[in-house]
Amino acid sequence: MAGRDTQPIQQQTDPPEADGADTLPPSPWELTRAEARRLRRRYRRQGLPLAAIGGTHAAGAAAAVVSGGAVLLPLGAGLGAAAGAYAYAHHHATRWNRVYAAVAAASSAGWQTTAALAGVDGIMPGLLWLGGAALAIPWWARHAEPDPDVAAELDDLAARPPEFPQPPRAPESAPDPRAVTWGRHLGAKGKALAGSRLFDVDEFRYGWKATVELPIGQHWHEVIAAHKAVLSVYGLPDGRVFTEAIPGASVRTARLTVLTSDPLEKITRWTGPGLDPARGTFPLMTTADGELLRFRFWWPGDGAAHALVSGVNGSGKTKVLDLVLTEAGASDRIVPLIIDGGDGASLPQWTDRVPLAAETPGDARKLLRYALKRMDARRAVIKRQGGGSIDPTPDTPLLVIVIDEAHRLLMDDEVEGTSNQDLRRMVEKLSQEGRKFAISVVLATQVPSAKQLGGSTVLRDQLKGGTIVGLRVTESTTGNMITSGAPMPEPLHHLPAEFPDGSPTKGLGYMLTARMIRARSLLLDHPAAWPLTATPLQPVGDGEPVNVPELTGEDEADPIAPASGDLQPVAAIDDGEAARRVKQALDEGAATDTAALMRATGLSMGQVRRALATHN
Repeated sequence: MAGRDTQPIQQQTDPPEADGADTLPPSPWELTRAEARRLRRRYRRQGLPLAAIGGTHAAGAAAAVVSGGAVLLPLGAGLGAAAGAYAYAHHHATRWNRVYAAVAAASSAGWQTTAALAGVDGIMPGLLWLGGAALAIPWWARHAEPDPDVAAELDDLAARPPEFPQPPRAPESAPDPRAVTWGRHLGAKGKALAGSRLFDVDEFRYGWKATVELPIGQHWHEVIAAHKAVLSVYGLPDGRVFTEAIPGASVRTARLTVLTSDPLEKITRWTGPGLDPARGTFPLMTTADGELLRFRFWWPGDGAAHALVSGVNGSGKTKVLDLVLTEAGASDRIVPLIIDGGDGASLPQWTDRVPLAAETPGDARKLLRYALKRMDARRAVIKRQGGGSIDPTPDTPLLVIVIDEAHRLLMDDEVEGTSNQDLRRMVEKLSQEGRKFAISVVLATQVPSAKQLGGSTVLRDQLKGGTIVGLRVTESTTGNMITSGAPMPEPLHHLPAEFPDGSPTKGLGYMLTARMIRARSLLLDHPAAWPLTATPLQPVGDGEPVNVPELTGEDEADPIAPASGDLQPVAAIDDGEAARRVKQALDEGAATDTAALMRATGLSMGQVRRALATHN
């Protein structure tokens, strides 16, 4: 018994054999070979074009030195290699990569044939290497980064602190059926996302989400390119798959959202002002997985934010502007101004409800000139505070200039031969300099091309730095005009005009500065039913400078005025009057929530909240 008890202890305490204790350290030659193998693995993609050019040279040179029927051996081998490379690319690559592979294969075959007939003397080798290098430039540009060093990456993972974001991994013992389907039809060799895997599957009300991991050397954008294959594998209609980056995680991982039903077919109504003064945003759209996307009026401490809204007639562009104007008008920190490029037909319900509205190019000049004068007048505020930008307050409100059907205002009139260059220059100046002076431009147009904006790429680029709302369009290139390089889950011209039940898809699109997922704007049924804040519009004397070139003549001397009648600054309502109105509304049985009291009293959100605080 004792012997049996001590034997295991003896085995545990004996030191293990030092296998290879007498082994010599690696020789310099072995170290050199190991380093060469490592470099070859990392830079094999970059060296592939050089290997192809060298192989082409070798095949052509071999065909040039033999005669008779023997020339068919090296020539056939070289042409066969080129054809095989193209066949492989045709089977595995996208359409444009197939075209690129076809050009490369044809160029290689042509040079080999020419070399077999004319020889490789003189300038022939130089033409091959120069032409091959030029043809390889797209390949090198795409594979500029070497493959990661796997050994170094593993060492880095071992040393990485545990708080570094890592995609969660599903238990190996219980694979989800959807992950199995992915591995069989998408991640298997030769499939659309070969080498990828799906895990961390999590269901929610309208479908399921999961994490996708791609092999080393690939980017999560590859998953977007394979959306059609994903839809086919899981038997889904168009517009049900969305891919997003995981913040802080590797570019080889992505979050996949799959919808088994479409919640956007149901209308989500706007229930009342939701502007958060601490953030400068309000909820504008609801996503396909139930989150709210927020429209930004300003960045606290960093100035105003411009916006661009695009979409064809019937896409819901006007409904988006209704929400923006209602939120702006309900706040005592914002003054909305309107330029209606549709001669008053685009936003007729707002013309008489805002301090300034323009329906003609002449009135638009006056309105823009007023905004430029306010910008110049506010320079003193920036100087007093030592630089920076102006945060909107009731005393210095944000001026939001909403320009609908902007192409009719900014493009030169080809029929009448008139020029709107001065209008373009004023809008450009406001978009370039207005941010820090609490002046914002919200521009709406059907096609946000430079031509539709009067040829102004400056204006388009400035607007793209703010909030971008892309609704349904008809042109295939329109979506590319408003993105900033990141691919979209689907082209905007693929958005349907109707849902399966026949109802219109107004408000359906993307907010491109937020999550890349389908969303739909909240619906405001009756904008005119919501009261606007009586924020005074500060008058500007005629003696204040207007720093816009080429503004001369009778128009510049005109007083600033609204589209109809003289400009009359609206009288401010003090807190005492606001408290009296709120008390009266409460005594008459009005609900105690802020939205109901705003409707009952005509006060702003801030005025109602201050009055309630006094009342309580």
